[in-house]
This record gives sequence, C-alpha cells and structure tokens, in this order.
Amino acid sequence: MTFWKIADNRISCLISKAEIEALGYTLTDITHNKERTEEFLNMILEKGEEALGVDMEGEIQGFSGTFLPDGSLLLLISCGDREAAVESGSAVESQYKKLFPEMPDKGSPILPYQVLFSELDDAIRFCSVFGSGRADASRLYENEEIYYLIIEFQNTEEGRQAAQSIILAEEFGGMVETDAISEQYLQEHEKCLIREHAVETLCRMEA
Repeated sequence: MTFWKIADNRISCLISKAEIEALGYTLTDITHNKERTEEFLNMILEKGEEALGVDMEGEIQGFSGTFLPDGSLLLLISCGDREAAVESGSAVESQYKKLFPEMPDKGSPILPYQVLFSELDDAIRFCSVFGSGRADASRLYENEEIYYLIIEFQNTEEGRQAAQSIILAEEFGGMVETDAISEQYLQEHEKCLIREHAVETLCRMEA
C-alpha cells in the first residue's frame, strides 16, 4: 500500500488486489456490501494515519475509488465531523468511477502520458504529492494558458505501477490523457517551459 496526504482531512491510498485479499476482503465486499465497505475503509484510514504519522480528525465523510488496469484500487478518503457526515446523508457513499485512461501501446518500451492543468500552481501541488524519481522522463509545456506536463514511464512492472499514480492529478484539477496534443507541435512552436526533469523541478518549487 502507498499513502499520500492530499489535504488536512483527505488522504489517498493505492492498494493492489493482492493486498486487498490479504486483508480478508474481495472486490465484491468493498463494492456491494456497505457494512464490509465501511469496515474496509476504516481499516485503510487507520493504516494511512499510521503510515503518514497523521491524525485525521472526525469520521469518514465520503470516499471515491478508481479501479486501475491491473486490478488495484486508488482510494480517496475524506474525513469530517460527525454532524457534517449525518447532514450529507451517508457517512460512506460509493462513487466508484473508471477515470484512468486507456494504457498506451503495451508493445512500446515507453508509456507516455499528458497531464493537463489550467493553473501552474495545481501542477506544482500534484508533483509534490506524486514525488520525484518515479518517472523516466518529464517535460512541461504551456500553450494557450494550458500547462501540459508530459510524463514518461518505462514499460516495466515498476514503471506501470508508478504510472498508475498519475490518476492523483484528478484531485488537483488535472486531466490525464495520452494524446491531448502533439508534443511535436509544442516543440516547434517553442512552448517548452522545462525541458527535462519537470516533475522534480516542480517538486522543488513547492518546497
């Protein structure tokens, strides 16, 4: 399991299918059984607090989940006070959606993605959570007030695992695509802001 702190009351967790089963749950349990779902989420929240060294005050107010191509699950858990949870109508509301884009050509040695942001600050915040050293290469372009963060991963088990985490961009206003715009066009029109190690550079800007 991998955890990220998104905000004071929100954390994300990437958990593999094998890890879910090792905890004693099935995909059916956590998608069709409310009692088991709530039990599972509380367990994940407890493990996240321990891993991150934080105390998420209040109770689980909501969550969203995204199943990734390899069967793993990316969770976003939000906490709040009990009254707010009651007023929302349900302390645990399932909002599973398939957000992850189609994987690029599996025969390619490189898995390229484009993450689009309308604000540079959003790209910086995303990179600070995504972390340095996980992408094989990354570049940043700007065109017509849209920032294009090009991230490439090696088509290996480790690279594919790292690539799954870019879905976190959704939590920072980003949109994950594979071919939203031609990178050649951006290069020809001199739209490049950071030619290499863009993720690492943006991480340092958050510090």
